[in-house]
Amino acid sequence: MNSIAVLITVFNRVKKTLSCLDSISDAYEKGIIPFSLRVFLTDDGSSDGTADQVRGRNYPFPVEILQADGSLYWNGGMINSWKAAIAFPEDYDGYLWLNNDSVILPGFWKMLTQADEYARNKYGKGQIYVGSTRDKETGKFTYGGFNFVNLLTLKDKMLPPNGEIQECQCAHGNITFVSREVVEKTGIFTDKYEHGGSDHDYTYRAYKRGFHNLILPDFAGECENDHPEDGDRPNFFEMPLKKRIQYLKSPNGLNLHNALLFQERCFPWRYPIIWLTGYFKALFPKTYYRFYLRARGVKRDVI
Repeated sequence: MNSIAVLITVFNRVKKTLSCLDSISDAYEKGIIPFSLRVFLTDDGSSDGTADQVRGRNYPFPVEILQADGSLYWNGGMINSWKAAIAFPEDYDGYLWLNNDSVILPGFWKMLTQADEYARNKYGKGQIYVGSTRDKETGKFTYGGFNFVNLLTLKDKMLPPNGEIQECQCAHGNITFVSREVVEKTGIFTDKYEHGGSDHDYTYRAYKRGFHNLILPDFAGECENDHPEDGDRPNFFEMPLKKRIQYLKSPNGLNLHNALLFQERCFPWRYPIIWLTGYFKALFPKTYYRFYLRARGVKRDVI
C-alpha cells in the first residue's frame, strides 16, 4: 500500500475535528504511517470556523477543504469528499472513511497494513478493513463490525476486536478502509440516503457481492456512542403527535426514510414491517418501547 485518501465530512464540532486530524498528524510525524495520505474534508456549512482553523494548522499531509452549504448531511458530505478524491490526479490504493468525532489510535496504521497483506495473500485483492472504536472514558466497544443473527428482526451481534482478524457481514463507517478493488466493482455511496445509513448499506452489499469485511484485531480508535435508543432521545415521549411524526421523518431524528431504503436495497421483504413499525413507534411510543426493551432483554422502566 502506497497512498490512501482519507474521507471526512464535518458540520461544526471544530474541536473534535481538530482532535481527529491531530491524531493522524501525531502518527505521521512519529513515522508510524508507512504510506502517503491526503485528507479530503467537506465542510458542510459549519459556523464555528472549522475550515479556517484546519487551514491554520500545519499538518504534515495535504488537506483538501471542500465547502458546502449545509444541505449534504453525513452521506452527502462523504460522497462529496469521495468524488473529489477519485477526481484527484493520484491513484489511491483505497479510501478511509473517518468520522470527525473519532480519534485514531497509533496501532491502527500497522493493523491496516497487516490486514491488507492478509487479504491479498488470502483473497488475491484488497477488501474492506473495519476499525473498531471504544469509549475513551469507559473503554467499552462503541462502533465496528457486526452480523445479523435474526433476519426477521435484523437483530445484530456486535463483534468487538478479539486479537485476530474477524469477518463480518456489516459495519459502521467511523474508521473503515475500502480498498480500490472494492470501489472499482462496487462504486461509492449511493446518493439516496439522507444523513447516515450508507456505511451499513455499502458494507453489507459488498459482502453479498463476495467481498470480505475484515475487522482489525484491536481497537483502531476512540469514539463516543452518540446514537441513543429511541426512548432515550430528548423528550421523545412528551412530544405531541405532530412533532413525533416530524421526528420520525427527520434526517436528524429517527429517519424512517433511511430505514426503509436499507430494507428496500438489502432486505426488501421487510419493507412493510419497518414502515408499520415506524408509524406504530410514533403513534404509540411507550407501548412500542416496552416491547422493544422486552425483546432485547433490557430491564428498564419506560418513562
